[in-house]
Amino acid sequence: MLKIYKHLITVTGFVLVLWLIPIKAEAQDVSIGDTTVHPSGSAQIIKSLFVPGWGQVNQERLSESLFFYFSTTVYYYRTIFHYYHFKENNSPRHKNLFKINLYAALFLHSLNVMDAATHTNSRGWQGGLLSDKPLKSPWGAVSRSAMLPGWGQLYNGSYWKAAGYFLTDSYLIYKIREADVAYHRDGGSALREERSRYSWYFGIAYLMTMADAYAGAYLYKFEKALKMTIMPIIEKDKLALELYVRF
Repeated sequence: MLKIYKHLITVTGFVLVLWLIPIKAEAQDVSIGDTTVHPSGSAQIIKSLFVPGWGQVNQERLSESLFFYFSTTVYYYRTIFHYYHFKENNSPRHKNLFKINLYAALFLHSLNVMDAATHTNSRGWQGGLLSDKPLKSPWGAVSRSAMLPGWGQLYNGSYWKAAGYFLTDSYLIYKIREADVAYHRDGGSALREERSRYSWYFGIAYLMTMADAYAGAYLYKFEKALKMTIMPIIEKDKLALELYVRF
């Protein structure tokens, strides 16, 4: 099994090098009446290299982004978990599981970078101030906050909200972890209930973080759009529209 994973990593690395060689950053694609900025191909690859799924979320490929982020994160977490227990107990079982999960994490991480490299022409979100699509991607904001609480708010330009949601969710995760460690060390129904209670708190806060990111994307710079009013003019010999801009 370990040999299979090693071969997969070797092949993936080789293909990844072949993909990275011809990559060039994309330039602005400007057409009459519309300005479309393609996300830089090399930039998305570098982002996916640092954080799995980052490049895909910028390309507005949200399902792929969430898949790579959560699957890779799970395997990296399992890698650390088994490495810790291997160092504690020197167990061959944990050593083998550590290697298997590490190879799986590296394989998915490499696959994530390759996926970002093959979609360098993705346009990302193309909303507009007065268009049917809002300036910010609502589900893109939700995906970002699902990956990291507060990231969606940061994407929407709500910096204080981003800090508040990040600190709140981080604190609740810390309390869950603290209660879990105490429960496994000392036992008792009170500690188990405390862990469950904080888990519920975190679940609610996590959902609120994503819901706020969704709403914030729809309302991004909405007040500027309200400053522009189009009024119809209907007269006996004239039919027209007037645009009022309030400053």
